[in-house]
Formats: sequence, C-alpha cells, structure tokens
Amino acid sequence: MQQKLKALLSKSHGCMKNRSDFVFRQCTPKDADKINEMVLWFLTTSFATESMKLKPEDAKDVAKYYLDSYLLNGQSIGVFEKSNGRLAGLGLFSIENYGSKVNMEKVPEPYRRQVRLQLTAGGDVISGKYPGLGTYGLVQLCNVYPHYARSGMASEIDAFGADIAKFYGCREFGGPLSSAFILKLCLRAGFEVTGKIKLADYVDSVTGEKPFTDAQPPHDFSYWVNKPL
Repeated sequence: MQQKLKALLSKSHGCMKNRSDFVFRQCTPKDADKINEMVLWFLTTSFATESMKLKPEDAKDVAKYYLDSYLLNGQSIGVFEKSNGRLAGLGLFSIENYGSKVNMEKVPEPYRRQVRLQLTAGGDVISGKYPGLGTYGLVQLCNVYPHYARSGMASEIDAFGADIAKFYGCREFGGPLSSAFILKLCLRAGFEVTGKIKLADYVDSVTGEKPFTDAQPPHDFSYWVNKPL
C-alpha cells in the first residue's frame, strides 16, 4: 500500500509549472518540527479575520492536537523543496465514517469555537448520513507558505488529497474554509459549496455569542465545499 501511495504522489496534476522542483510525500516523524512550525504559523497568522487568529500560547496546544491526530495517519502529505528539503506546503487529511461526530473533548478549548463554526457550515454532510454508506475524505488543514501562494501548490495538494481519499475508497472529499481566494481555487477544481455562513451573523451554539463580527469582505463567509469522487 505504501508503494502505491508513493507512486500516486509522484505524478503531476498540472497545477504547478515547477512541479519537478518539489517532492510530495507522506509525512514522517522526522517532519514533525517543520510541520509544527507551519501549523503554528497557520493558526496565529494566516486567517484574514483577526478574531480567528489564535494567541501563540493557545496555538501550541492546537498544533499538538493537529499533529497527534493527523500527522502520521497515512493520509496526510507534505510538500518539500527538492534542493534543500524545506517544507513548502501541507495537507492534513483524514478518512471519516459517515454518521460519525467530532469528539469535542479532544479539541483544545481555544479552538472549539472554530470547530463549531466548521461543523455548522458542514451541516449533515458527514454526521447526518447512514454509516453504511462508507467514508468521507476530510480536509483538516491545507496550507502553503506565502512564498508559494501563487505557484498552484494549494491546488496540487487538494488534488492529491482527493486522490488519497479515492485510494481509500471514500465517496466524497471536502472540508471547511474561510478564504475567498481558496474558495475560487476549489470551485475551479470541481468542488461545490454545500454550506455557507456569514461570519458576522454567526451565533456560537454553546456561548450564544457572535465571535467573528470583525470579518470583512471578501473573507466574510465560512464555507463547506464538497466533491463527489
């Protein structure tokens, strides 16, 4: 199975002109420090909406949660510069059973409001379906450093995520996002928006508060995008 996945990741989807300069591969324990650094950057810096960014001390626990949960699950991949081994991009993916629900107790407290938002946008796309239907390929996190933002790398990562989900027999592939730029890439790649929430109007189901009232166009919605496989 590992060799088949390695062969799958060696191909090109045509999203990057300089694809040959990078290695796409499954994550390993040796990558943990580099990936932890990227996830910390993602959590504290990358969100366009300020209220979504985590404080550095909170981000450490959330980054650990991501790495412990998804780094070595056999489905997540990193993108590395071939010349120097530098991490350029990351796709943390998981295979979820239809009918399953997120165990919120495992999610660090500072990040639960984000997860509740994501689940609200997602609706019943996973949890509301009959378990006998099979599995869903879920994008837990997809990120590239700013230097590679216009390289097509994010689209290539998502394409491989769909390949991996299909490899494991998933019926669908998708996940949450809040970037208007990433939304355009996903729509171009054949995803459909199945859930959409205006951030300024969103009311947290637990606290009763509106936590994201500072969201501004064009990044003022939370989406769930989905693609049949």
